[in-house]
Amino acid sequence: MITIQKNVPLAPYTSFDIGGPAAFFVRVCNDRELREALLFAKQDDLPYCMLGGGTNLLISDQGFAGVVLKVAFDAVELTRNGVIAEAGTDLTALVQAVSARGLTGMESMAGIPGTLGGAVRGNAGAYGTCIADVLQSVQVLDAETGKVVTFTRDGCRFGYRSSHFKRNRNLIVLSAELALAQGSAEESQEKARHTIEKRLAKHLDFSKCVGSFFMNPLVTDPEVIRTFETEQKTQCREGRIPAGWIIDRVGLRNERVGNAMVSELHANYLINTGGATAAEVQRLAELVKERVRSALGVELMEEVGYLGFTPVVRNP
Repeated sequence: MITIQKNVPLAPYTSFDIGGPAAFFVRVCNDRELREALLFAKQDDLPYCMLGGGTNLLISDQGFAGVVLKVAFDAVELTRNGVIAEAGTDLTALVQAVSARGLTGMESMAGIPGTLGGAVRGNAGAYGTCIADVLQSVQVLDAETGKVVTFTRDGCRFGYRSSHFKRNRNLIVLSAELALAQGSAEESQEKARHTIEKRLAKHLDFSKCVGSFFMNPLVTDPEVIRTFETEQKTQCREGRIPAGWIIDRVGLRNERVGNAMVSELHANYLINTGGATAAEVQRLAELVKERVRSALGVELMEEVGYLGFTPVVRNP
């Protein structure tokens, strides 16, 4: 039997520490409770939203006039050649667990905030590796039909920070099987530690933020590409340039709207310096997009999802 709470503040469930209340809030710990919560939403004709780690989400100051389902199933089964883990599993904890067993392939994802379910949905990744590179299969619940379906990697239709599940919100990730290689536990753990250290170097102030706010944009201007490659001494990957470099190029570090600010340490981090509202973060994001568009002709698109905004903010 699920417990349905009313008017639950959502800010504590997000890394931004921003957002109004959920009209209804349900913590779901297994498939049965998830189905029960979805039935409640359907019977009352209420919108619903799945909430994982809240690490890639901006919730409006008015909150969400529907049902928020907090994913709390996080069982992990280590296998000889990989791992099977439920959607609510913390991604960094999972990387640490598999590395300790000498299972390699996820080290560059150490320190990525959020859950495995969110990582699969958004094809999360860093430093040249993404979840699609290690994914074997995904088990999902189709909220419209009530059926549990298994997708192979090809069926997930992964793209840059996207997947079939992100484009079809009725498909709710339950668990994923990851295929990993056998290696040295000591070397794998050291690589994971090094990745986390690199991340911390960009974010030593531990401000409230969601990490990268914008996706790395596709850039076609040869002058911008040439400048990036010359300055950074690296190649532009698949036509994409880091959004942080683009934003910094326009001189937007420390730019503020109220208590929302572009981080001094990493220009693709929009941070809550204390008491920031969702409206301030949204206005800052729009300011950044407009300045970049005007100066470089580059279109930035949010990696972060928006919830509860009117009019509805659609992510690509």
